[in-house]
Amino acid sequence: MGPWLDAYFTRIIINSLTRKEIDVKFIVRIDDDIIDKKTLSALNLAKQNLENFHAKSLENLHSKIIVIDHEIFFLGSANWYWYSLHESIEVVIEGDISDIPDLEIELDKYWKDGTVIPDEKISRYNDFEPVKNPFNPD
Repeated sequence: MGPWLDAYFTRIIINSLTRKEIDVKFIVRIDDDIIDKKTLSALNLAKQNLENFHAKSLENLHSKIIVIDHEIFFLGSANWYWYSLHESIEVVIEGDISDIPDLEIELDKYWKDGTVIPDEKISRYNDFEPVKNPFNPD
């Protein structure tokens, strides 16, 4: 979950999976044309490479979190794209999901509140280059 992501980050996810048939859910925010194109392209890359891909949009989303296998979480300020992970000063902590027992309950609420992003909207975007500078995406 994070407002924005790019294909750089999506490739990391895809390449780290040993089984492409596992459930992978993305919650993003779709509201800004420049960033949305990168996010939708990243979702398209995931859709093309993951058998059980799901994506929803949540208005006003600002949280950034990853949960893996209901066991490990990554939580912090970083958006899930190249610039944020390599150039920005960010904090991301890793922990055992049992350390925050209500976290998955909260994430389930976000998932239920989210709006499904139609496949035909995702499929239109194929910009798989990383976001090296979100303030000047060209």
